[in-house]
Amino acid sequence: MSKNDKKSALIRQWEMMRMLTVSRSDSQQAGRWDKASEIAAKLTEKGFAVSMRTVQRDLKALSEIFPIELNNQNARDYGWRWKKGENLAIPGISISEALAMRLVEAHMKQLLPASMLDGLQGVFSLAQSKLDNVDAHNQHHARDWLGKVHVVPPAQPMLPPQVNEAVQDAVYQAVLQDRQVSARYQSLHSEQTRELVLHPLGLIMRGAVTYLVASAWDYAEARLYALHRFSQVDLLNAATKPPEGFSLDAAIAGGLAEFASEGQPIPLELRCTDWAARYLAETPLSADQKMEAEKDGWMRVTATVNATWQLQWWLLGQGAGVEVLGPATLRSAIVDSVNQTTALYTKNL
Repeated sequence: MSKNDKKSALIRQWEMMRMLTVSRSDSQQAGRWDKASEIAAKLTEKGFAVSMRTVQRDLKALSEIFPIELNNQNARDYGWRWKKGENLAIPGISISEALAMRLVEAHMKQLLPASMLDGLQGVFSLAQSKLDNVDAHNQHHARDWLGKVHVVPPAQPMLPPQVNEAVQDAVYQAVLQDRQVSARYQSLHSEQTRELVLHPLGLIMRGAVTYLVASAWDYAEARLYALHRFSQVDLLNAATKPPEGFSLDAAIAGGLAEFASEGQPIPLELRCTDWAARYLAETPLSADQKMEAEKDGWMRVTATVNATWQLQWWLLGQGAGVEVLGPATLRSAIVDSVNQTTALYTKNL
């Protein structure tokens, strides 16, 4: 076996051991065994051309060195896992790292593709095992720490829309593998479902909604498709054909569906109360933000920002605490919105 072949086999075996479940006493993991066929499929997804027989042979050899146990009740498809209290502890994991991984597991699982989650299960199990095996004093503090850290949305929280699990898996797989998809999609402004062939280019997660960035058919324009509006997505064997020079970062910065800018950045000028000014001093609108006190106690603020609907929502949300001075077009838009809102609330008075 050549040096490169040995290196490839070692990396494959390392990945294989990372995939194994850690035996635990809780009901969720107690009966979990990893079949050789499942491991072979996961390794294939990661780019390792390997058969189930090779996986079985590797695991048998590894079990003679590492604390890996075998469930041989089904001779055609053995089940494997780490023995209770054991895991792949190379490299080791500290308590702080274990706590961080538990936070990732708690708050990011709904955002990660299934294939990526499968790859992280070994890390999550390793983190849980680390916390399960620390001394009682540290374990108490670890549990307290996890209970004292929460992630809250910066805006009004909303329940996420229902996304078909098969659709989500297919979309995530298409993005990861650069494959085209055939899809059935109904936009927000239409009652008709459309049949589309899409070239997935990326994903954007904004609050409770996940969007697929894709170009349709042979068109070069990238658009957003909300995952919950797909009724069916099928993977195609054809490779994605991205628009020439496409970059997701550049597309967002260039105004993809108003997530960033609408044209050129604007010189925003506004007046705000002392309370709003304190908030902006801590979290500036831009790197070039400047603030100047006025005689009446208000603060004049200037900043170069992108003209988005998100900006307008934020300005309107400040109510009487902020007055937009410029640009004139933005001030007019805010005035129109305020007048319409006032009319709505006063029409029956």
